[in-house]
Amino acid sequence: MSFFKKIFSKQVLEISNQPGGKTLARCIVEFQQDLNLIEWDSLKDVEYAMWFPSDEDATFTGSPVTEKWTQVYSITKDYWSYIAANLLDTLGVIEKGMFRTDLPEDLQAYAFVTKGGEQVILSISKEKGIRLHFAATTSLDSRLHILSKFILYCKAWKDMVGLTNEKPDEDPGFAGWWNLLKKTSEDVEKNEPLTGVGQIVK
Repeated sequence: MSFFKKIFSKQVLEISNQPGGKTLARCIVEFQQDLNLIEWDSLKDVEYAMWFPSDEDATFTGSPVTEKWTQVYSITKDYWSYIAANLLDTLGVIEKGMFRTDLPEDLQAYAFVTKGGEQVILSISKEKGIRLHFAATTSLDSRLHILSKFILYCKAWKDMVGLTNEKPDEDPGFAGWWNLLKKTSEDVEKNEPLTGVGQIVK
């Protein structure tokens, strides 16, 4: 049976339930529904980053966003080829039916809008992994909501791969990049406030 058929077979859907009764496939589909590709030129004229300070989230060190990024990296480091392929397939920027893909040496970025109207940039690279960059105008609640759905999506792919007896990916080392960025940012923040972490040039 092909990887596609194994993932979406009735047997897998019946046995692969997430807490709260959601199937793994449902967790994947729910995040896919937020991936609506838009033209790069239609992005708001604001900065985009993995984390921005706000009144509700003043420091990177104590931010709930920081912990969520650590969760993302702990999963994607072993399942990046499946997750990246599905993200790019959903956005329509990769050949249909590809279930694994390499990460590019040079950063590639795509703009999308969620069902809730939030503009987000997806970036992928071998050095820094799979990242979401939020607009500076996006609220903390919205960032946490999107990241929580992304984590469930990544966990679902991890579990799907396990159920179908496919092999995890070799760790390319981008989790180490995140750990270094996190430590460096926390050290800098001890002496001066940060204006953002993981910015991307628009």
